[in-house]
Amino acid sequence: MKILHSWLMDFIGAELGTDDLAARLTRLGFNIEEIKKTGAAFSGVVVGRIQAIEKHPNADKLSLCEVDTGSEVIKVVCGAKNIAVGQKIPFARVGAALAGGALKKARIRGVDSEGMICSAGELGLEGYDNSGILVLPDCAPVGADAKTLFPKADHVFEVEITPNLAYCLSHYALARELCVFYGLALKKPAVIGASAPEKGIAGITIEAPELCPRYVAVVVRNAAAGTPDWMAARLRAAGVNPKGNLLIDVSNYVMYELGQPIHCFDLAGLSGPEIRVRAARAGETMKTLDNQDLKLAEDMLVIADKNVPVALAGVMGAVAGAVSDSTKDILIESANFAPASIRRTSRKTGIKSESSYRFERGADPELPLYAALRLARLILDCAPGAKVEQITDNYPSKHVPRVIEVSAERINAILGTQIPEKDIFACLKAIQPELKGDRPWQFSVPGYRRDIESVWDIAEEAARYIGYEAIPSVSKMPMMRACAAPSFEVAAELKGRLACLGFSEVYNYDFISLRDFRNCLLNEEEAVSLKNPLSAEFQFLRTAMVAGALKTLSYNLNRGRNSVSIFEVGTVFRKTKNVGETACAVSTCGLIPRKGCRHCEETMCAGLMYGSFPDSEFWRGGSAAADFYHLKGVMNAVFSGCGGFRFEKAKNPPAYFHPGASLEMKLGNSQAGWLGLLNPLVARNSDLKDNQIYYFELPLKALVAAHKPEFWQRAAQVKAVSAFPNIRRDLSVVLEDKFEWADIEAAIAKAPDLSAVQLIDVYKGKNIGENLKSITIRFTFSSMEKTLTDAEINAYINAILLKLSLNFGAKLRA
Repeated sequence: MKILHSWLMDFIGAELGTDDLAARLTRLGFNIEEIKKTGAAFSGVVVGRIQAIEKHPNADKLSLCEVDTGSEVIKVVCGAKNIAVGQKIPFARVGAALAGGALKKARIRGVDSEGMICSAGELGLEGYDNSGILVLPDCAPVGADAKTLFPKADHVFEVEITPNLAYCLSHYALARELCVFYGLALKKPAVIGASAPEKGIAGITIEAPELCPRYVAVVVRNAAAGTPDWMAARLRAAGVNPKGNLLIDVSNYVMYELGQPIHCFDLAGLSGPEIRVRAARAGETMKTLDNQDLKLAEDMLVIADKNVPVALAGVMGAVAGAVSDSTKDILIESANFAPASIRRTSRKTGIKSESSYRFERGADPELPLYAALRLARLILDCAPGAKVEQITDNYPSKHVPRVIEVSAERINAILGTQIPEKDIFACLKAIQPELKGDRPWQFSVPGYRRDIESVWDIAEEAARYIGYEAIPSVSKMPMMRACAAPSFEVAAELKGRLACLGFSEVYNYDFISLRDFRNCLLNEEEAVSLKNPLSAEFQFLRTAMVAGALKTLSYNLNRGRNSVSIFEVGTVFRKTKNVGETACAVSTCGLIPRKGCRHCEETMCAGLMYGSFPDSEFWRGGSAAADFYHLKGVMNAVFSGCGGFRFEKAKNPPAYFHPGASLEMKLGNSQAGWLGLLNPLVARNSDLKDNQIYYFELPLKALVAAHKPEFWQRAAQVKAVSAFPNIRRDLSVVLEDKFEWADIEAAIAKAPDLSAVQLIDVYKGKNIGENLKSITIRFTFSSMEKTLTDAEINAYINAILLKLSLNFGAKLRA
């Protein structure tokens, strides 16, 4: 928010310099982003008149101008396009002090320039068009000091008003805050008396008092006038472009002065004339002042005359009833609206205004009458023939101040201080001058401090008032041993392992579209929809992470990548069958939803591999394409050190996995995830030409359950190594193609003295037979007690062959 130093000083009974003011505001919690000089801070500039214009002999875009300065005619080079003979302009002589520094004599394209015709920006003036030179009024006397035509030098503070300080969104409110905390005298702006006759010129009816608890209307006759220069200058400094019409500019002026949004209606444009504050009716439309045609909803609050809406309450006025240059009689509106209603209307219409910005944060319910009287006073001062003929204050829902019981002991207990009682009382008295000394103090919260709701808020104000340095930097809280949650440690370790294996971590939105659900064959019945989605692309919470992974893959492929290995750790959301159905929530999602919650959440890790692996080529022959076994090896590495980890044939994998090329991972008796080839239909739906995409997903709950918190528990256990030689034997057998290696391995893994078993070859084809396959298994035998003999090894092999024959119908390959 822009704060003009001189405007602020109008309300403070002591002069504060810019540095002092900045320091005081910072101490109160206001961030000063910038301090800029404004007004006429230049020197050496006079009013000149352009007598003649010629083309520059050496440049097409430059001109040579003869400027009469009152004492001499000077020829200068100018590049502006808006110059014209006869214009009055600000002319800077050589040596003039401008915003960019002292002006020096220049030679431009071979022609000497003895000065410069200035733009507003070169003079350091705010609020003017800087696309060309600044054209002065025709009445400006040639040769006069141009500094006298503009406001005096001033400073503009760019102050950040945070949401907790929304009651300071005006010059007067900021001055009040400074006066409260620094004991300065506060000067109120002048207003007219509130005893004007009630002639009943315009009737005021509030049909929705819960949305508009107060509506003040003031009728002023003969109010037409131009905007005075001093008001226009202040509006420019505040970042507002004045319109030159008093009835428009004075509304903005009062809003930036007091913080109360105000609107003026053309009394002749109001049917009745009357004002009705009501909800919009079905099918009603309205054209706003910025020429938007709005279709109004029935939950929007409008200001209407007898027939049609003339304003969107607290947001923006309508073309109907708007003031213009021909307006003579006006109705001043100054009201208080429910913040939620204004926020809802502003969001639905997409209109953000200075008015809605203030009403959404809560305006002072005691301010509307004072602000209306202030605006009327300014009109009477600027338009001598103006007359106030009606003042109506319709206040059906009077504001009842919140009363909070406060004691010095309670404040000190909250802050951990020993602030004297008199200092705390002085703080409360500064905020609420009517506070009485009876203990405990009954603090009546001022209307503008809607943020004070409890004694905790009052304690915060006491700390601001007295100074945060009064709070000792000590704590009686005992130091506790810090430890990370198992879920955090598991996620960090999992990310580290995948990163070491060449995977890159990605982040995707938790929101997906209905199209994503269908493209990835997800169960739409589990979808959790959002009440207010940002767009159709973010309509649902994701039930699986596959959609985001595929979008990341597509993004990388479209930018020239031919190999992608990524993973993401995030949350998935699934709708529960019934509210509070904890059994379903535990078995399906691993988390019990809170009472009344209609969905459960689970942390997952998901990723995919595509293209060459590893992705960097090697001089000896490049790299192989990522496949099912690469991903299986990655999962073995991820779960290394976790006892009981194994792969099993997938019985009911998610639909986005290929049913014939996927595995289920187990950790002990718990399900630890899925891996495999992505369903080709999913790849095709996602516009991916190659379906060789290998995907995995792991619920972190299984890893968390197996997590060992202490380092010594996670350290690898030392196992004795046999001092006797290993003996290897290869066995080739033929069996039906339907049997899986996992089942075969489980059947033979417990053979005596068997230290390792490995599948080294699978063959299907000629001389094997239809629906048969040949597998070659390598056995490694070792004993801790002796060197095994050939006879013992042969006996072991025969026993294994017999088991394979009985369980799988295997025959020794010839």
